[in-house]
Formats: sequence, C-alpha cells, structure tokens
Amino acid sequence: MSDRVMTMPERGWYSLTVREETAKGVRELAKTKGLTVDALINEFMTPTLKGVWLTCSLCGARVKAGNMPKHMARVHPKTIGR
Repeated sequence: MSDRVMTMPERGWYSLTVREETAKGVRELAKTKGLTVDALINEFMTPTLKGVWLTCSLCGARVKAGNMPKHMARVHPKTIGR
C-alpha cells in the first residue's frame, strides 16, 4: 500500500487528505452510484432508515422506522418523557 496522499478535488474535500488507494476507491464507488464524492460521504454519514420496519413494543403495530417517533407521539403520548 502506498503512503502517498491525494487531495480530493471535489467540494468539501479541499482540506482532507487520504491515502491514494482509498481516494480512488471512494471516487469509483461514487461514480458507480452516480453521485459526487461529497454526496456519497454525506450518504454514509446520515443514518438511513429507508425500508426498515419496526414493531412497537407497546401495541405491536408494525411501523416504518422513520415514522416511529410520530407513532409514539400520536398513539402513546403518555409514555413519552417518562
């Protein structure tokens, strides 16, 4: 593995240096997903709950993970903040 570092030319990467192999891998992954490197890193950094279903421990309802806070507030408002 090379110890050379490479500065990524895209927005948001101007001050971050990474190993050349890592930089090339990230760039290729972004390219295959049709994203910029900046958008790919932002995707990695934000928690995604798309398509994830949870079961409410209080009533057993199946709820999309992103909607669980709304479910708890609407269906079980007295349990919030205990």
